[in-house]
Amino acid sequence: MKAKTISISALFLCMPMSLLLAQNTQDTLKGEKKIDEVKIIGNSKKGSESNIITTQKKAVEVIERVGSVQLEKQGIGDVSVAVTKATGSQKQEGSGQIFIRGLGDRNNSTTINGLPIPSNDPMYKNLDLSIIKTDMIDFVGLEKVYQPKLWGDMSGANVDIVTKVYTGKPYFKVNLGSSVNTNAIRKNNFYLQDGPDYFGFKQINRPSNARLATQGYAFSTSWNNKERLTPINSNLGVDFGTNFKIGSQGRLSIFGYGSFDNDYTFVEGTIGSSYNNTGSALKDLYGQEYRYLTNTTGLLNVNYRINPNHSINYSSNYIHTTEQKLGNYSGYIRDVNELLNENQERIEVANLRRALYKTNDLFINQLRGEHKLSDPLKIIWNVGYNRLDSRRPDRQQNISVFNTETGNNYFANSNPGANQRYFDKLIENDYVGDLHAEYNFSDDLKVTLGYSGRMKDSDFRAYQYNFRILQPQGNYYLDPQNYDGFFNLNNYSTGNLFQISTFWGDIKDPQQALKPQYYQSKLFNNAGYANIEYKFNDKFTGQLGLRYDNLDQEITYMTAIFSNGGIINKNYSKLLPSLNLKYAVNDKNNLRFSASKTYTKPLLIELAPYEYEEIDELSFGNVDLNPADNYNVDLKWEWFPNRSEVISVTAFGKYIIDPIARVTVNSSSNSVSFVNTGDSGRVFGVEAEVRKDLYQVNNTRFYTFLNASYINSQQDLNNDKVVAENPNSRVSVDFIKDKDKMQGASDFLANVNLGWEQKWGDKNAFDFVLSYSYISDNIYALGYQTKGNIVDKSINTLDAILKLKFASGLGISFTGRNLINPDYKRVQANDNGDVTVRSFKKGMNYGVGFSYEF
Repeated sequence: MKAKTISISALFLCMPMSLLLAQNTQDTLKGEKKIDEVKIIGNSKKGSESNIITTQKKAVEVIERVGSVQLEKQGIGDVSVAVTKATGSQKQEGSGQIFIRGLGDRNNSTTINGLPIPSNDPMYKNLDLSIIKTDMIDFVGLEKVYQPKLWGDMSGANVDIVTKVYTGKPYFKVNLGSSVNTNAIRKNNFYLQDGPDYFGFKQINRPSNARLATQGYAFSTSWNNKERLTPINSNLGVDFGTNFKIGSQGRLSIFGYGSFDNDYTFVEGTIGSSYNNTGSALKDLYGQEYRYLTNTTGLLNVNYRINPNHSINYSSNYIHTTEQKLGNYSGYIRDVNELLNENQERIEVANLRRALYKTNDLFINQLRGEHKLSDPLKIIWNVGYNRLDSRRPDRQQNISVFNTETGNNYFANSNPGANQRYFDKLIENDYVGDLHAEYNFSDDLKVTLGYSGRMKDSDFRAYQYNFRILQPQGNYYLDPQNYDGFFNLNNYSTGNLFQISTFWGDIKDPQQALKPQYYQSKLFNNAGYANIEYKFNDKFTGQLGLRYDNLDQEITYMTAIFSNGGIINKNYSKLLPSLNLKYAVNDKNNLRFSASKTYTKPLLIELAPYEYEEIDELSFGNVDLNPADNYNVDLKWEWFPNRSEVISVTAFGKYIIDPIARVTVNSSSNSVSFVNTGDSGRVFGVEAEVRKDLYQVNNTRFYTFLNASYINSQQDLNNDKVVAENPNSRVSVDFIKDKDKMQGASDFLANVNLGWEQKWGDKNAFDFVLSYSYISDNIYALGYQTKGNIVDKSINTLDAILKLKFASGLGISFTGRNLINPDYKRVQANDNGDVTVRSFKKGMNYGVGFSYEF
């Protein structure tokens, strides 16, 4: 590991040398200065539709981008929705995670300005894209075809978010907006847990070990629900841009962005249900969920163009997000309310309350530069430091039972974890960098050599305090609307109502009981790469590349699953070739072919033997999980009728060795884990995209941008392989069949957008866009024995946005989202029929916004 640390550190040490070269190199050709000035002007419009398509047309590798201009017209506020507007992409319900070409979170990667960034949630590999605001980006690139400058851990696509570099006249802009969710606004009372505040900056710390040891019950927040303000969403944002001339050739440009927004939602329906392999209910619950989100974002991007040959850019991005979710559920929970009367009728109702508070603080800092040292040689470097502080402070759970015959409420005594408070914290420090040189041997031949390095330290710690009930049912009074009446310091002090314990024992033994569950990871990634681009003639260009990736990961853990702890050592070396060919049939038509090898590394949470408990499932990592190798091929035709139009069709295929999937394991509970399901899997499909002006005359334009994907997937399911390759874990499966679809892959995806653009007078504009999306059924988790797959059913969504811009600087927008208001439904697809495990409507959102640009 020392060698790897030194190699990555050497990259950071090289940066001052590059800065020195930038200062000392002199311009010699005035003509070059004029050409570079033209390039700078082009960069100022790189988020426009015409520039997006021009770049796609000229590039040798396949490029697919969604620009800021298109996003603004559609009123899209975050990157997760922006990505779904690209071909073959879908968003997973309930998160900002993206599936691309049927492949989910672990198969994709996320970069900002070309450098990888950490996830804000330990459950996922990729950053929740919904927390990145589109106002601060130039475009989002979907790199579905591999080339060696990309990091090799991807098989679906890499999502590259390019932050805005400002060039143009100085400006200052203010944005104000408000919206309502129809479900939330109809509630007479909107409830959340006690503790968190409106802006989301209040942190709730767990009680110190000393207070728990001396006082026992030392929690500062209440168990009881708290009524909140009228659930009206709001947003406030400011952004500005300016630039200064420095010397005869230099220019300093500054872009700044800051915003705060919040979001209230409410859903009601079947939410927490689960069933065993015989179809009998483990949980059958009807619930209500109140949810409140905040997002505070700040970005500063400073670009220093030293001269036409040298530029340096620094960006710093701070994102603070919170999520509060309060769920109240009632119905049946096995082992909690199984009491029957003399007629064998169930006479108990289970009541489950679960309150979640999650906070994330993410710092993304990058320093990068480009230096043209001579006509043929260019040096490009990029280094970054990211820090993540992600917490779930004071997650609360209560389970009580109501006896319909006696009218009494009481706790379920069988499970000490039924009533609990939970605190966790994940701290990650992530150092990453890339350095490469491009050398043009001639107008036809360019060679790129580079190095990438990453050091990432992850430290996860969790504390769960279980409240064990000591008295028999009926010996105490319980009000389910006032859990504080039972769980309080006075009742704890008596010593005969309840005790507080962790997985390691009673808190009265603090040295043993108050140890955290934890896992810690140290990841080193070193890579060298080379790429040759050769222009055979005016029509035919090819790229041949090779990347060598070495990953060294050590995970140390001590959890409830393995109380004695352990160490996982994983070391992978991957050789990743790639080929990209482009044939320009004529000025308006391209044919492209690409082939490559990549890999998929298991996520940290998929390896670490730690249990995550949700309402309807419990998931845990598998220490024996292995990476998958992916072989990818693409064939694409593009037609560019006009400067702002493109029509394309792509056929693609992927062959996957040792595919990874989420599976339901053999157990009496509804537990899921992760395994290499079989020897191989495959995905193939066809994508089509159209961006076309339907009608245009004078200042009136009707246009469409639409795309659709058909995806066919299959993976081997081999029980014997799982048994043989998982000797150290407790994962056991019994697949229903020997082949099935890939987890998360939908057969059909479609996006249809229709727009009307009207301009009049001096810089007055009107835009109206209708956006429709369709996602077909997809597997959430593979089943076993007679228990069917867990399947997310198809979804149709419709959004509408109307925007007005006036020459005075005033802007007005009206939005309507989720206008169809579909039923979000998840079923267990048993042989004797589907069983619904989740079903609810999200409600429609209506909003209005104002902006003014000075």
